[in-house]
This record gives sequence, structure tokens and C-alpha cells, in this order.
Amino acid sequence: MSCDRSGIFEEFQKATPWEFHVQVFSDDNMTQPVADVLVNIYKTNQDRDNNTNILSTRNTGADGEAVFSLKDFEPGLDTQKAKGIYYIRVEKDGIIKNDITRYLLMNDGHTYHYIVLN
Repeated sequence: MSCDRSGIFEEFQKATPWEFHVQVFSDDNMTQPVADVLVNIYKTNQDRDNNTNILSTRNTGADGEAVFSLKDFEPGLDTQKAKGIYYIRVEKDGIIKNDITRYLLMNDGHTYHYIVLN
């Protein structure tokens, strides 16, 4: 058995596909997740405010989480086209909360966004 000491290291880990997780809670301490919340994502604040041209939609599960993939933002999986700021609307039982994401790079891994709906 020999060691390669050339200074070149190979990465053996697979890249983690990018996901956007929206977690909805009913309390400011974020300890009470809310299930069955409708989560809509929009490209513009006008679309969000008018509830038109929904880019993607999901309902939260028992853990209060809705998970979106890169394909939900850009069907062609082009991260350069998908990068940017998005607008979120969450709704349950007539209670609506509008929010905005930070700039999403769509790199490998998971990005989390937390919303308190009360």
C-alpha cells in the first residue's frame, strides 16, 4: 500500500443536492411547528401581494416544514438562472404571512427559512 503525497487530494463525498426548507412555527421561540400550512413561492413581490404567478407551492408536514428543490425554482436546473431573492406567502386558516428570502445561491446543501405564523 502506498500513499500519494503529491499534495493533490481527491474529494470522495458526493455533493448534497440543493434544497430550500421553509419551516413554519406558531411561536416566537420556534418550538411549535405548524402542519398543513400552504407555502407559495413567487419571483416578484407584486405576484406575491396579488397571489398570482405562483412559482412553486407545497404544504408543510407534521414537522412544519415544506421542502423545495432546485427544479422547483428552475426546471432546467441552471443555478445561474435560479440565483436570487424570492418572495414567500404562507397561509393557514385565513392567517397570511408574507416574507422575503435572503439571496439564494442554490449551491449544494440545504438552505433554511423560518417563519412565525401567528
